[in-house]
Amino acid sequence: MSPASDKEVKTLSELAPAGFYIGLRIHFVAPEVEINHFPAPLTSRYVARGMALKDPLLQWTFMNCGKSRWSALPAEDPAGVMVEYGQHGLTYGCVISILSLSDGYVRTVGIFGRADREYTDEEMLRIEKLLLGMHRRRTAPRLTTSQIEALRLLADGYRYKRIAHILGITESAVKARLKSAVSQTGARTPVQALQIAMNAGLLSQGVLSATGR
Repeated sequence: MSPASDKEVKTLSELAPAGFYIGLRIHFVAPEVEINHFPAPLTSRYVARGMALKDPLLQWTFMNCGKSRWSALPAEDPAGVMVEYGQHGLTYGCVISILSLSDGYVRTVGIFGRADREYTDEEMLRIEKLLLGMHRRRTAPRLTTSQIEALRLLADGYRYKRIAHILGITESAVKARLKSAVSQTGARTPVQALQIAMNAGLLSQGVLSATGR
């Protein structure tokens, strides 16, 4: 299942015309899925400068639950991250953080920006409801033992041919298993499916040893 429908992305783009970022279902520090609609130049600067660790908006989302306008947050920003946001058109904004305890302290965070004015309470509530729906819908994927085996060997760095040899199946069968895992997790590639499965703790199930196979 896709983490966000086209309609949801369209609505969020209208509510955050300057850009937005969503980290969906964070188990430790890595989200199962990221939805990044920040301007490309901002993303490049953000990554190059390692701004995630210094971002007061992200810090707020990991330390709080609920929603807030940027202007209501503490002003401390020694790394100048908020200046970068402003220089790329995100002058006003809101942050949202959702934490669910029932499935193991899973958090979803969102940063939303616009250039023209502050968010209204109604707009922030709409965004929060959309994010909550995505958070609840994105439940841990259910993978078969054969899919988990293939993903685990992929994580170990084996190529498809070697995975096929270890599992005693054809290379086409390996590709089919990984393709089905991609579909089951809502990922776009086997590598992304692997990351989602790792974040959900699925690769620890039924440990398979490649030794002597």
